[in-house]
Amino acid sequence: MRFFKIFIITLFVTFSSLANITYAETLKFGSSTYEGEVKKGKAYGVGIITFSDGSKYEGKVKKNRPHGKGKYTDANNNVFEGKFRSGKFRNKIDKKTREIIELNVESGKSSYFEIKGKGAAASKWFEAEKNSSGVLELTTKGKREQETAMKGEGGGGSGGSGGDGGGGGGGC
Repeated sequence: MRFFKIFIITLFVTFSSLANITYAETLKFGSSTYEGEVKKGKAYGVGIITFSDGSKYEGKVKKNRPHGKGKYTDANNNVFEGKFRSGKFRNKIDKKTREIIELNVESGKSSYFEIKGKGAAASKWFEAEKNSSGVLELTTKGKREQETAMKGEGGGGSGGSGGDGGGGGGGC
């Protein structure tokens, strides 16, 4: 009988110490609630973030941000699944446009568009927005950044800027 008690106590101590390692905690933020693994008081590991609008992120989290493989379901049941980096998901629309969905535990979801650059800046992406007609065009910030990128990369000769001029004449 005594052996049995010692065995039960040993099992209890072992399982209670293991429970602390894999223990799921709940953290509350300004716009969301997180349930999952926690490290040093921050969401870290695998968990679920539920936002105040009813949308939900399920997957890997690092330092209170979605980071790694995950799935975001917005309030309209649209699903975005794949790799998140520092809270951002890049949703490809076509070869030259994409939507950036940013998830923040304090403020919730925000999104914006990006358009691929032209000419010397063809490998970079720049912030865009839909105009009143619903057509995507560069924001003021996006235009400024694209011009800077074209000057920085295309400064070695006139070939970079000459090729861009024929593509639509970007107003100087």
